Amino acid sequence: MEKLGEILLKMGAIDEKQLSAALVKCQKTGEIFGKVIRDLGYVSEEQLLSGLSQQFNIPYYPTLREIEIPDSVVKAIPVKFVWHYKFMPLAIKENVLQLAISDPLEIWSTEDIKLLLGYTADIVLAPSSEIMEAIHKYYGVGAETVQRILEEKEPSKEEKIETKVEDIEKTAGGASVIKLVDQILMSAIKSNATDIHLEAYKSKVKIRCRVDGILYDLALPSDIKLLYPAIVSRIKIISGLDVVEKRIPQDGRVKIKFHGSEIDLRISVIPVAHGENIVIRILPSEMVFKVEELGFFKDDLEKVQAVIHLPIGIIFLAGPTGSGKTTTLYACLSEIKSSDTKIITVEDPMEYEMDEIMQIQVAPKVGVTFSSSLRSILRHDPDIVMIGEVRDMETAELAVRSALTGHLIFSTIHTNDATSGVARLVDMGVEPFLLVSAVKAFIAQRLVRIICDKCKTEYDIKDIASKQNIPVKKYYKGKGCDACRYTGYKGRTAIHEVFIMDNDIQEM
Repeated sequence: MEKLGEILLKMGAIDEKQLSAALVKCQKTGEIFGKVIRDLGYVSEEQLLSGLSQQFNIPYYPTLREIEIPDSVVKAIPVKFVWHYKFMPLAIKENVLQLAISDPLEIWSTEDIKLLLGYTADIVLAPSSEIMEAIHKYYGVGAETVQRILEEKEPSKEEKIETKVEDIEKTAGGASVIKLVDQILMSAIKSNATDIHLEAYKSKVKIRCRVDGILYDLALPSDIKLLYPAIVSRIKIISGLDVVEKRIPQDGRVKIKFHGSEIDLRISVIPVAHGENIVIRILPSEMVFKVEELGFFKDDLEKVQAVIHLPIGIIFLAGPTGSGKTTTLYACLSEIKSSDTKIITVEDPMEYEMDEIMQIQVAPKVGVTFSSSLRSILRHDPDIVMIGEVRDMETAELAVRSALTGHLIFSTIHTNDATSGVARLVDMGVEPFLLVSAVKAFIAQRLVRIICDKCKTEYDIKDIASKQNIPVKKYYKGKGCDACRYTGYKGRTAIHEVFIMDNDIQEM
């Protein structure tokens, strides 16, 4: 059998000097060559596995993502074996189990599989990252945790009522509902999700993540429905909600740490026919956007920057829920804030915390509404006021009169486009002459998905222009890859409609 060092040398993965250094260390420590050369950083896991594949004549699969593994295979091999030995079952033919492992020298795993499961192992090599990704895909997030909890005991009240989460990466230890919830949160955050939806149905539980505006099912073990009440209790505890109350909607929030950065979670719980549904909104603690980075075209950007620097007036952001209005508002405030201006905001909910800005959270139960807060705010002599949303005539009139008395007001309004904002305010009862005097601009926006950079390809649009020998414009599309979940899109940007209330519009 050819030696591994010679194979890696022929592959060009290492040179003579590195080979000699690794052999010297092997003699000193008594460790195997493959481990030594990997620990020294001379080769990657993929190069090492490729070399081991040639040495032992074992097939090597650089990726498992394109292999469709039948459900019957996944169901035949218990998750506890898969997690314990870190292998992924690929196929079963008669009494032979084909499985992917990342270390061909781990002979005990194949012997144990034959002894405990009764299958003869046919091994292939694959990177450990590919194996772990396949386990998550086919067995579901937290599958091992779910099984261990169910094997140990039914979750007790003491396990449901735990202390507040501070760092979700520190709870990777024993099997518990705490760990299971943290695994769900970590999976969603890693996939850049903006929301997590936990939904209870009669015979199953679904957890979905919204990524770039599209909902995707999170792979879950089927037994997770047995732990769903405990999961709900855990989420309620960390967000400061009443665990016992299951009849009315509740809203809460919690701040967690992930990879050293803080992330705000906004939690909404509603009672449904078969339990409680939860939506967790994932928000970064720091707002990093600038107006220039929000996707405005050059001429629109100039108009927006002109109106947000006006001393008085109202600027409305229009668009449906989830279109990024609040992000644009915060970007505008961060651009115009300075040491000589006082900015106060009234929000429901308060999504981001900003330095040097006074922020008020609406609380209708104790009488803190947009309109009541606005009256009090004006006594604090602000230069700029941000009202989370104009929902009724009282708030709209107060906002208009505040603008007329020398304040710059920012707010949002739910309309489909910029020009509909005028009609909406008139419908609320705002007099047209007041509206003309106070409102300076309506900015409508939507979020659209961006073509994935990693699989972006150029293609031609064939149309009538090509028949007339006119050069056809180049277009791009995403072919689909791992980075974009094979959708062809990754990330989002805003598109805008800027409607300035100039003299001609005011006269109309």
